[in-house]
Amino acid sequence: MLKKAYPLGLVVLLVAIVALNFYAYRYHWYWEYRWFDRVMHTLGGICVSSTALWWRYIRPSVRVIPRLSFVFLFALSAISVVGVGWEIFELSFDTVIIFAIHSASNTASDLFFDGVGSTLGVILFLVLYNRGNEKS
Repeated sequence: MLKKAYPLGLVVLLVAIVALNFYAYRYHWYWEYRWFDRVMHTLGGICVSSTALWWRYIRPSVRVIPRLSFVFLFALSAISVVGVGWEIFELSFDTVIIFAIHSASNTASDLFFDGVGSTLGVILFLVLYNRGNEKS
């Protein structure tokens, strides 16, 4: 059950993030609601860490029993790579395309909320993983 339901949940989350981002740009939510960027980075952190953990632990046919410290480090590594990559893209886009000044505090806040989302993704993964293993 977990092997089928988990990726479906990830797809639903990704579609929700894409839809929210579309409407956020269309209706200027990022500029009108300063907190909206934090919500999006948190959701992105959940999505990236959950996808990485799915790929590592649920997708393979051979199940590995995850150690909590490795699960957390693996998810944090995944969100660090994606989050820093996104910030480089955002800095390039802001600087080259729209000539906006990109602040270091915005970058730090974005990476912090990526980490918060990643932690929530780890908690969600562990709850669902343990629930899925209890029933099997």
